[in-house]
Amino acid sequence: MRLSLGLPRRLPRTFTTRNGEVLKLRLMKPSDAPLLEQLFYQLSPESRWRRFHMITDHLPPQEVRRRARELAAVDNRTASGAVVALAGEGDNAEIVGVVRLARPLDQPDAPEAEVAIVVRDDYQGQGVGAELLRCMVVLARRMRIKKILAVFQPDNDVAIRLFRQLGLPYKLTASHGAAKMHLEAPE
Repeated sequence: MRLSLGLPRRLPRTFTTRNGEVLKLRLMKPSDAPLLEQLFYQLSPESRWRRFHMITDHLPPQEVRRRARELAAVDNRTASGAVVALAGEGDNAEIVGVVRLARPLDQPDAPEAEVAIVVRDDYQGQGVGAELLRCMVVLARRMRIKKILAVFQPDNDVAIRLFRQLGLPYKLTASHGAAKMHLEAPE
């Protein structure tokens, strides 16, 4: 057991950003699809590129809505899971960051899952990404994931630094315009 990493055993309920704003952290649920759709439209083109690895500027609204429903359809136990950071309360709540883990579709019990993270531009640099990654480790433990794969552009120094700060053993490789970081999840 590697609790010396300073990682929580359970998902925290709130997080205070560097500028003092309190965000709610919780597991994603399928009803979050409209909030994911809203988040997509609030991301800059660069943040969308970093998250989806493709240009998304001209996606039709119905495709954005469909993908938001797909991404929100998580069970947080087997095939996929996600943690959201929310600003605001009740009907005014907005997702300002999300981290998700997904196993291969045909392997819901695979020991490895891929991770993806995005933080709304106006919340970047506030510690939200680092906190979401810590929550991702808790979720990985809950889902019994042993290895985590992060794929990002090789020039994404912020992502590389954030993943390294987790303190987990990792191996970083780069080829064909993509960097891959294989992390060992703590038990």
